[in-house]
Amino acid sequence: MIEHVQHGSSRLSFNLYPLTFRVHPLTFPLHPLASLLPLTFTLYTLTFCCVPVTHAEEYSLVSHYSARLFSSGTLVIDARVGDLQIEGWDEPRVEVEAEKVVRASSEAKAKPLYDQIQVRLEGGDKEVRLTTIYPPRRLWSPFRNESKLTVNFRIRMPFDSNLKLKCVDGDVRVAGIVGHEELRVNYGDVEIDVPHLYDLRSLRAHAWLGYVQSDLGGLDQDAAGLKKTISFWNSDGKQDIEIKVRMGGVFIYREGD
Repeated sequence: MIEHVQHGSSRLSFNLYPLTFRVHPLTFPLHPLASLLPLTFTLYTLTFCCVPVTHAEEYSLVSHYSARLFSSGTLVIDARVGDLQIEGWDEPRVEVEAEKVVRASSEAKAKPLYDQIQVRLEGGDKEVRLTTIYPPRRLWSPFRNESKLTVNFRIRMPFDSNLKLKCVDGDVRVAGIVGHEELRVNYGDVEIDVPHLYDLRSLRAHAWLGYVQSDLGGLDQDAAGLKKTISFWNSDGKQDIEIKVRMGGVFIYREGD
């Protein structure tokens, strides 16, 4: 059974001030001898001024979802823009708090934007799928208005279930999960804890452009640049973790044993 409730609110407001440029010409001779020639040099100076435009506010709508998931099951997440915080707990279900954040000049203009993003929690028992659905992209402006539509997630799931996650743009934090984890992030940082180091069988963390940091015993590493990777193997362990970040960073730490 899947449950769903929601409520809305308005938040932080701010003004945008684009810079405009005004050009002032100044003319003067290049050299005293140049006064003998009909030549002048023109220097253009730039001055800056700020012109206020219509301000925009951030409005949010919070929804709650719930679905049953067994300890051997898998939570599959497909997110586009927004941060995700995922925690393990000792309950046989997934609970999701989804916060839609939109930018608009008024609450009345914000309400239609909420409907442009759909959050779906489907399935149950062995597999639960959490998906965000955005409006279809147009060929001539594929990313238009996407920055105005964000969904932030706070998720609790069975600590011994498996996690598969894809996120286009957002930071991801995972804590308290001992099941298998497979994380794919295009743009953003991933922070993940390993609850029990001796139960970890394999770890592979890769950042195509960014940094990889770890404070795990034997894996202490702090490197930044292109194609940074750390890996770990323990034949006696049970948990597998794989992380791939295109642009951003990975930080892996140990919560305790």
